[in-house]
Amino acid sequence: MATVNAFHISSLKLWFWSLDHDPPHFHAKKSGEWEVKVLFLLDRTEMVEVKWAKKQPSASLLKQLCNLAEKHRIALLAEWESLRGA
Repeated sequence: MATVNAFHISSLKLWFWSLDHDPPHFHAKKSGEWEVKVLFLLDRTEMVEVKWAKKQPSASLLKQLCNLAEKHRIALLAEWESLRGA
């Protein structure tokens, strides 16, 4: 597991799994509440996939997450490729 370095959100844990499957993505988790997969190369309407949730992620937090993922796509892709040995 590798922490996302391109950006952070203080209330979330953001990480990549080493040698994870395509398409490029990272995981975001609000401890004890939910986990999502963020497919950062997709359009924001398709970018977030909920993995599990006891409580649904707030729309404002998901918007912030998508905004930052879009803003930092190049850095996120570089991190993804680095972990995969590309």
